[in-house]
Amino acid sequence: MDQEAVIADIEARAFAARVSISSICRLAGVHPTTFSRWKKSDGNPQPISANMSSIEKLYAALAEIEGRKRRMARKAVRA
Repeated sequence: MDQEAVIADIEARAFAARVSISSICRLAGVHPTTFSRWKKSDGNPQPISANMSSIEKLYAALAEIEGRKRRMARKAVRA
């Protein structure tokens, strides 16, 4: 997956989870400005500036947030 696709995927999942990119970055330990820089980089087809370690941290943070949201939704249904 190239950098543009990774960024688009992270943004789409954040939108679906109704959480800000800043919140995901904070949880992942990635500065929001870093994410913004990755997004603005011109024609970078490979995740060069967005290193794989940071991308993995962002995906882990997204998974954690999505898991929390699912658990909260299940609790709301039971109540």
